[in-house]
Amino acid sequence: MTATTHENLHSPDLAQDSSDQHTSTSPWMWIALIVAMFAAALLWLRHSNQEDVAPAPVGERMLPAPEQAVVADAAAPAARQAAPATASRKAAPVVVRSREARPLASNRMPTYPAAALRSGVQGSVIASLNVDPRGNVANAAIVSRSGERSRDLDRAVLNTVQNWKFQPAMHEGRAVASVVRVPVDFRTEQR
Repeated sequence: MTATTHENLHSPDLAQDSSDQHTSTSPWMWIALIVAMFAAALLWLRHSNQEDVAPAPVGERMLPAPEQAVVADAAAPAARQAAPATASRKAAPVVVRSREARPLASNRMPTYPAAALRSGVQGSVIASLNVDPRGNVANAAIVSRSGERSRDLDRAVLNTVQNWKFQPAMHEGRAVASVVRVPVDFRTEQR
């Protein structure tokens, strides 16, 4: 075996030696290799996605996830198997039984009053809101404060939360009035 130097790279002897060493590979060999790779990938996918549980009927897979977990009794799976196929395909409407009122994302947060910010007044305010069954704030009041007491902070919170909208609280599938507590922190380092 001889070492090839930079000067010998373009010599005719080197070209002849390299052509003797390389034999062309049959196109059928490449096709067989590609088919074998695809077959191995399909087998791997088939075995990696198998589950011990049978898939749910089509009607049940299309239902949105309920907001609260429903506890099912042991007789429910047996009853579902005994029901005719047409009954299992009809999707029942999802009914929210009970939940607390939730503020909408579009609600504006209270702004730090300019006078309180200039004076360096800080504190936390907790407002209690009475929310009616339509999701509107019926009444708002300050129930506790911490830090420096400031009417500016109280007024900023009350003026803002009185205009908030909510998804109403639900009890047994019906919208009901509820009370929501909203904490608001006013800190100068936040600004």
